[in-house]
Amino acid sequence: MKIRGVISMRWKLLGVLLLGLLILGSFSLVSANKTQNPWEEWAKEHTVKVLVIEKVSYKNGELIREVIYTGDDLRNKLNVGKLSRIEKIKVSGTTLEKKYPKGAQALMSGKSISRTYYKTTILTTSNDPFPWWDYPPYLPRWTWKVWYDEFSIPHYEKADPVNLVWEGGTKSEVKEVLENEGWYDWVVASNQYIYDPPQYGGSGWEEGDDMATSRTFGPRHHVRLWVIYNGKIIGSAHYEDRDHDVISFEQAEEKVALYYHSPWVITPDHYYLYNYISSPYNDGYATKIRKW
Repeated sequence: MKIRGVISMRWKLLGVLLLGLLILGSFSLVSANKTQNPWEEWAKEHTVKVLVIEKVSYKNGELIREVIYTGDDLRNKLNVGKLSRIEKIKVSGTTLEKKYPKGAQALMSGKSISRTYYKTTILTTSNDPFPWWDYPPYLPRWTWKVWYDEFSIPHYEKADPVNLVWEGGTKSEVKEVLENEGWYDWVVASNQYIYDPPQYGGSGWEEGDDMATSRTFGPRHHVRLWVIYNGKIIGSAHYEDRDHDVISFEQAEEKVALYYHSPWVITPDHYYLYNYISSPYNDGYATKIRKW
């Protein structure tokens, strides 16, 4: 009887121990999920290694860059054979020599040059955006460039970080402050987009409204603006060189914010948007500019 009682007690202790481990494991899993960054998980699933086929030509002072993405990873993850886009920008001969030191003479003589290389990027289909509206602080985190597949269906590539958020005012009021500081509307810029969820009143993929300190060439400060479904205005601001290459996100964020005075109240780096970039540097935070 004593041996049977000891064995029974041991089984009970073992059961209690296993139950404790199960509870502890469940608690750890919940804690991990709470601290997990949903953007990082989504981005990991949408990271694609592509073969880049680039053809560049130069005509009438305009650099024309035709780019194709292809490769097995693209087929496996997005189920498309290739994505393509054409970028055009006015550049000087000096700039051309800086960007293409070995091919500038050929380009200026009317020839085109080509190159291929691999890169890793984040891509998604038009119906699979990151659902930022489901996660705090309920704001878009990145802008997106549009690409088209063989059937002219749009796909989107991660582009620039969102770093400004206006609350309590309208986009017209936001733009009026910039215009009073000498910024231009209707400027030369590449198209970028954010996704605004239709189920909450947004319009899906929406193109940005561009303003800059120069209509065409830099160096200049440049901001893209959107109104999202909850009435907030978001901005992606940067400082760019003459070739429209980004030099700094932080400088532009601070410059734009300093234009806004009473009744606007500035809270620097208020929202953490998980969009840190080491170069050109972006600290991952967006400044809040609220009108009272």
